[in-house]
Amino acid sequence: MLETYLEGIHLFNTEHYWHAHEQWEICWLASDEPEATFYKGIIQAAAALVHWQRGNPRGLELNWAKSRPKLVALPSTICGLDLASLIKTMDQFVIAHGDREALPKISYQPVVHISK
Repeated sequence: MLETYLEGIHLFNTEHYWHAHEQWEICWLASDEPEATFYKGIIQAAAALVHWQRGNPRGLELNWAKSRPKLVALPSTICGLDLASLIKTMDQFVIAHGDREALPKISYQPVVHISK
């Protein structure tokens, strides 16, 4: 699943939001909580940006309104993703009515596991 997840991040950061959504849906269907909620949230964030690309500001706002509560209920970093930063940049993007200058990007740092 890691490869699929990372491909979704790459697609999101290169503005291929629909394809990022599709990659993360694969992860969501194979996950348990709290990761399932995480994937639902980022899928809806990507869907919000698909609406923005299609010139639908209401769709941007509505999908972000569904995504945000899921994401804010999770830790600020999950699955190596800086969730706090994504929430902040998505909020700014929506407030700016989809101004390209505020376009969100995902910050990912690989999770390091330390053996005892």
